[in-house]
Amino acid sequence: MAKDFNPKDGIILITATVHGRIIAKVRLVFDTGATYCMLPEWLVKSLGIVIDPNKSTQTITASKIETSPLVKIPRIEVLGHSVNNVTCMVRDLPRGASVDGLLGLSFLKYFKIGIDFSEAQVSHFN
Repeated sequence: MAKDFNPKDGIILITATVHGRIIAKVRLVFDTGATYCMLPEWLVKSLGIVIDPNKSTQTITASKIETSPLVKIPRIEVLGHSVNNVTCMVRDLPRGASVDGLLGLSFLKYFKIGIDFSEAQVSHFN
């Protein structure tokens, strides 16, 4: 299964389904540079996942070091493929962001993935 994208947009958007107490569809940026997937706090809490402030990670931004909680999402599905117990960083994106979070290596590392910019497709997702 392939996912079309517009190479002129500068980002690749993926629709993912996250499972917990509820099942939700989210829009994530496909980000091979992100160690973890990232989801907003409101969604993590809606999934019924307890956020433990003692389980966290630090990230370096252009202007500071930020600490964010880490949680395990029971299941994430993308393009017909799923991973259980995915480690995700909990961080809210700025108000007005057109996406819910990031699809990072904590999910992507389980798959062989091809990105074809000439055909504008993410493919070979297996």
